Amino acid sequence: MAFRRMRALVFHAPHDVRVETVKDPELRDPNGAIVRITRSSICGSDLHLYHGSVPAMPGTVMGHEGVGVVEDVGKDVRRFRKGQRVLVPAVLGCGECEPCRRHYPVGCLVLPVKIPGISLELGGAQAEAMYVPAADANLREIPPELGDEQVLFLTDILPTGYTAARNAGIAPGDTVVVLGSGPVGLCAIEAAGLFGAARIFAVDLVPERLEKAREFGAEPIDARVQDPRTAVLEATEGRGADAVIEAVGSRDTFRLAIELARVGGVVSAVGVLFEEAFPFPMGTALLKDLTFRVGLVDIPSSLPRLFPLVRSRRLDPTRLLTHRMSLDEAPEAYRLFAERRDGCLKIVLQG
Repeated sequence: MAFRRMRALVFHAPHDVRVETVKDPELRDPNGAIVRITRSSICGSDLHLYHGSVPAMPGTVMGHEGVGVVEDVGKDVRRFRKGQRVLVPAVLGCGECEPCRRHYPVGCLVLPVKIPGISLELGGAQAEAMYVPAADANLREIPPELGDEQVLFLTDILPTGYTAARNAGIAPGDTVVVLGSGPVGLCAIEAAGLFGAARIFAVDLVPERLEKAREFGAEPIDARVQDPRTAVLEATEGRGADAVIEAVGSRDTFRLAIELARVGGVVSAVGVLFEEAFPFPMGTALLKDLTFRVGLVDIPSSLPRLFPLVRSRRLDPTRLLTHRMSLDEAPEAYRLFAERRDGCLKIVLQG
């Protein structure tokens, strides 16, 4: 397979990403596949590279949310063939080690790099095509009745929001607080409703995102003008929330999540925070008898449940989509997304 002009979004330095012609992706082993990307998206965690808070090497092809069409497969690939529409999960595994056999590629013991688009070793989805290792284990066929944009966010943010709600142990009638009304937070709000939450509060600083949270079924708390602690305690007669989902990834919101949870409550954290030394309020957590869950999403285990929910429209990820732009416009798309201009929530890049 050869792309005459293989275009991709390439990282050069913080705030400097460019669409360039790069080397075509190649089959590296008999178990891999090449996927021609038809839709990709910019994730909030891509901004860690863009802002420089997570280091990246110049030349890295960015992006880990992509869907497309199989263009070529290695000789040992059995489940996929040229022309099939597929979803590329944001976390990849070898498919053979013990964690991968448990459908938990985050814990893969073989692949040194598991997330596309963060290093030179595994090019990302914001390109015309990408290489996928262990295709049989990693790729997921897209049901023919679902469009690319309906399943694009199943690559990462919808499974992440769903996992956050599942890890929160939400039961029917519970009161839930979601910190952060970005794409993952909104997915968590939708999922919390599926698990039976009676009241869902959304805490954020951006009015447009709070209004979106209202559309998703949450009661907004604008932290610019209202103390979330006071608001949640007043709404729960002083008890606090049964479950708090942290979808921001900052010291302040992690601590706030613990403060908002009731005695015996659950804190489910999916916001990306890479600080090794974190001032965990152990005394508060101990006295409250809290359950604390934190970790990356296990996408493979959630997709069998999410595909039917999207098909039945119990979940509608397309509500997150605010902008469609071409791959050539990707540098401007990053600026738009990073600055939250024009009500930007989620951008789809079309090749």
